[in-house]
Amino acid sequence: MPFSGKAVIITGSSAGIGQAAAVLFAKAGALLTIHGRSEEKLQQTIGLIEKEGGSKDKVLTVVGEIIDENVQKNLINKTVERFGKIDVLINNAGIKKKESLEDHRSLENFDYIFNVNLRAPVALTELAVPHLEKTKGNIINVSSITALKTQPVSPFYGMTKAALDHFCRNYAVILAPKSIRVNNLSPGATDTEFNPRHGINADSWTKIQQAFSSMIPLGRWASATEMAEFLLFIASDKAAYMTGQMITVDGGAAIAPMGPSITKSS
Repeated sequence: MPFSGKAVIITGSSAGIGQAAAVLFAKAGALLTIHGRSEEKLQQTIGLIEKEGGSKDKVLTVVGEIIDENVQKNLINKTVERFGKIDVLINNAGIKKKESLEDHRSLENFDYIFNVNLRAPVALTELAVPHLEKTKGNIINVSSITALKTQPVSPFYGMTKAALDHFCRNYAVILAPKSIRVNNLSPGATDTEFNPRHGINADSWTKIQQAFSSMIPLGRWASATEMAEFLLFIASDKAAYMTGQMITVDGGAAIAPMGPSITKSS
């Protein structure tokens, strides 16, 4: 159990990659702080943890908007109060657009997305640094391949992820003297609730998945658990010499050819 006794914070862990990560870290023995906007969904995460043999006694929940400064302080302070330390901070919470807005390119949407996807991880990092310095811990930010590829339907999302990548590079250098590692995981197409909860109906979602699968060299979407496995590795001592890196896990989407592939299977 490589994370036995280690305190891990995972923001946005009520669904998707964050939820899958919570289950894997719990199975690996971690003391967990999970976070989300819904207590009910966080209890579902705890249920999955228990189903896999984990203990709810090792799980702390923090409910609220990640952009709320009190929620950010609670994530750090309550973790230290409960577990005595912080070993890993995973900035996973993210949003593609504010649910109440229809206009993806409104400045209100711009401000909200940047606050959730960029400002909150920066704020949490600064709050966590004094504690991570004591444990020689590490930080992982969940980015996206949209930091590399254009997505005109939601440009602000990709812009935040590009900025999050450069935040990682800069803070990896800043925090290296404190023996704190900083890395980013950049998922490609991953089958979670993330896109459907932005207002895409089931039929449209199926068509979108099929269309995107045809542009991915491996020909399929990833599962949330596949992404969570990489978070587990990056946070572990096996990656102790890695910092400032953008780990792209996308089935080859970022290197997909612009035109029809000339490669044929034998």
